[in-house]
Amino acid sequence: MKKHLFIILILLNSVTLMSQNETKSEMEKWLKENNIPILGLGIIDNGKLSQIQVFGDIKSKQKAPHNTIFNVASLTKPITAVVALKLVSKGKLDLDEPLNQYWIDSDIKNDYRTKLLTTRLILSHQTGFSNWRDGKLKFIFTPGTKYQYSGEGFEYLRKALENKFQKSLNELASELIFEPLKMQDTKYVWDENTDESRVALGFDKEGNEYKTYKRKTENAADDLLTTIEDYGTFLISVMNGKELSDKVFKEMQTNQVPSKNGKHFGLGFEKYDFKDGNYALSHGGADKGVQTIVFIFPKTKQGILIFTNVDDGYKVFEKILIDYLGDYGKEIMEIETGKEAQYDIKKSTKIREYIPVDKELYDTIIKMDKEFFDAYNNCNLEKQTDIYSDDIEFYHDKGGLMTSKQDIIEGTKRNICGKVTRTLIKESVEIYPINNYGAVQIGFHKFHNNQEPNAESIPVKFILVWHNQNGKWKITKVVSLH
Repeated sequence: MKKHLFIILILLNSVTLMSQNETKSEMEKWLKENNIPILGLGIIDNGKLSQIQVFGDIKSKQKAPHNTIFNVASLTKPITAVVALKLVSKGKLDLDEPLNQYWIDSDIKNDYRTKLLTTRLILSHQTGFSNWRDGKLKFIFTPGTKYQYSGEGFEYLRKALENKFQKSLNELASELIFEPLKMQDTKYVWDENTDESRVALGFDKEGNEYKTYKRKTENAADDLLTTIEDYGTFLISVMNGKELSDKVFKEMQTNQVPSKNGKHFGLGFEKYDFKDGNYALSHGGADKGVQTIVFIFPKTKQGILIFTNVDDGYKVFEKILIDYLGDYGKEIMEIETGKEAQYDIKKSTKIREYIPVDKELYDTIIKMDKEFFDAYNNCNLEKQTDIYSDDIEFYHDKGGLMTSKQDIIEGTKRNICGKVTRTLIKESVEIYPINNYGAVQIGFHKFHNNQEPNAESIPVKFILVWHNQNGKWKITKVVSLH
């Protein structure tokens, strides 16, 4: 019994995580109150980019388009990392081969530790370099002995790759990532094809506009230009290990070195290990006029992207992460701050509208609901038997748990047929995908008993779990609440 209830609780919790959709007018108002000029938001559900929203004005009284181009600062690094990992997967590069055969910076040419630098150590920030050089590049510790976040390391990798393959990093990324994924608005450099009318300009926290920096040469660690759609598409490919060997995909998600606050760096991404056994891969970016953060959950195929164009854009991260990720968002904030999250979604009084994350799935389940309950209302027991799964679990708040399909059908014949009909309150229905399984349907419905014609028909809540069995939809779990 506890096992069955645990499964239902998991399903309910996953619904909570995906149902916190702020209405656009509420979000616009809230961002204005917090002096956020533009915010880009991407939501990944069931391995698909289910929401792309951009809030704010690109120019005075001109709304930012859905394909607004953002400078995403250090979110450049995951792109560079995946370029290297794809080369490793193709057998063209070795994670652990010394890079000194391809590149040695003149500042450290006489230091034996150049022989220790590898792609693995660079992607997990174990190079021994500071973030950026102060005058000359130097080692502050021996590579591979501890963690130190370093943009210099990624630049070192860029020069090694460019020397080895005789191509620029932008060319390599275009061949391996941008072109295959159709990321038409993503590039390391600002060129004649950059649509300046769609670029989100950067601001300081006082609202002063920064002069736009138009990078002309690649930097492996900084200043990537991209959109929510492009980068979301990239993250989905990462989450699915697209064109990565099984070995490399596993290495990418493996804890390579402790970073901060109980987190670890894998290869190219920082890893959050949650209390319930789930984990997320993450990276952020911060520069003048830039604050960005992304999270992907490979196990559950979920993710979130938040792009802002202001120095203190980070101040809106907490609410958005908790709104969309629920308890995971809270745990992220607790990991980062060392204290309990300040924002509590349960205390929010704002009304949120439900938006189907997959319209095709929504329509399919509504159709299946009608098919089943037409049979229910007309005592078509054969059809009901066909739609119920053989391992059906029926939870009734008054009657308890039933797991025998035969008993459920006999109970329907005895107590429902010719007496009770059901009406769906369609506007109450919410439907969410369950990855690699099917869908969960939540809503309200009413029952009319012709044996009690004067009884009031009160809307009651129900939950149906649907399993897609090779294209045939079956009800596997029912929760009936009165």
